[in-house]
Amino acid sequence: MDEVMSMVGEIPDIPKAFTALAEWLACVTYLTACVRRPPQLRQCAILGCGLAALLVVQYAIGIVPLWLWIPGMLVALAVMYGIIRLCRPTNRATSVYWLMRAFVFAEFAAAIEWQLFVFVERNYAMPSGAWFGALFLIVTYAVLFAAAFALELRHDDGSLTATARELAAPAIIMVTSFALSNLSYVATDTPFSSPLATEAFNIRTLVCLGGVAFLYAYHVQLSESHAKEELNAIRNVLNMQYAQYQQSKESIAIINHKYHDLKHQIAVLRAERDPVAREAHLDDIEQGIKEYEARFKTGNSVLDTVLTGKSLTCAQHGIELTCVADGQLLDDVSVMDVCTIFGNALDNAIEYEQTIEDAEQRLIHITVSKLNGFAVIRVENWLKPEDRKTSQGSNAHGTLPSTTKQDKHYHGFGLKSIRHCAQQYGGEMMIARRDGWFELTVLIPLKQ
Repeated sequence: MDEVMSMVGEIPDIPKAFTALAEWLACVTYLTACVRRPPQLRQCAILGCGLAALLVVQYAIGIVPLWLWIPGMLVALAVMYGIIRLCRPTNRATSVYWLMRAFVFAEFAAAIEWQLFVFVERNYAMPSGAWFGALFLIVTYAVLFAAAFALELRHDDGSLTATARELAAPAIIMVTSFALSNLSYVATDTPFSSPLATEAFNIRTLVCLGGVAFLYAYHVQLSESHAKEELNAIRNVLNMQYAQYQQSKESIAIINHKYHDLKHQIAVLRAERDPVAREAHLDDIEQGIKEYEARFKTGNSVLDTVLTGKSLTCAQHGIELTCVADGQLLDDVSVMDVCTIFGNALDNAIEYEQTIEDAEQRLIHITVSKLNGFAVIRVENWLKPEDRKTSQGSNAHGTLPSTTKQDKHYHGFGLKSIRHCAQQYGGEMMIARRDGWFELTVLIPLKQ
């Protein structure tokens, strides 16, 4: 690294032990802000080994040729990743996210501490000796990392989980800030570097500060986005619970109505002396009870429950619901996704069928079958003549039908939810109008 030292002039490079300590403290700071509990014995051992490894790596970076500088930094990043990954078990994307934030802040902390120390030492009469440098290092790092910890506590509750798609922006910020901040130490004849030692130091510190600021702003935005998603999920659950309450209320009303009918029919039976007439009354009662029996036996208990509940709603509104389904084809589909697909599809179909005046034409048909390695879910409902004139054929990627509900802010997401569920499994949703029927088809690949 002597070649690099000559490029920065009279200002000495940051001691490698200081850089290693900054990287280690950055990991500790962000881990503490996330975990928010005292480290256990295992974590203390990991942190101790991590600090030793970073000291060795940074010492090696200081003595190897310049062309090995980047590989050495990658090894230091790998050590930091190991510390974060082992001390806070989470998915890889989240560990990489915290690694990038810790690395950029460590670069900034090491740069500004050393720049301030050199400035104070050269411009003011300060005591000589290693003890002053150590004290200055401790005070500066304590202020910097305490401030970072306080900021993290304001915008992260330790539950943030990043996805691979959310790593692109912080990765660009990290690479750009690291490259620009160290460019003057590698090449001084570029438009973005300087041969002057003071300017090179200023560039490094300010660019690192910009990287820290950009990453913090991104973190605030990401935390707020996740909070909104969680709030929306809670709202959806509450809406589903309210819908289930309404459905239960309607089902109880139907059962109470049937109970009163049965009381009158039993009274008639007691008064009936003719065996033939009594048998006819019993047949009527049995037929009426069958309408409310949990008559769907598809092989999937979740699907049976959804269909049974919707069948009560159909019976209340005079809608004929038929089903031919092999529910075992949906064994690999989660409970929530089964409820989402069939619940939304049947809700839409039931809502439409209620607008048909002729009760004999209120028809809904469901099939679940296997075709070419796919589980094919098809929900069909009968269309009114005036609604059959729209475009025929299937539509897998086009515009979805808009909601007919008054509150368009909270409704109209049924088909989008179904499509999202299908795409989670590598499938797709299609809609079509054929032969007087509206068809909603969901394809879900079957596991081999």
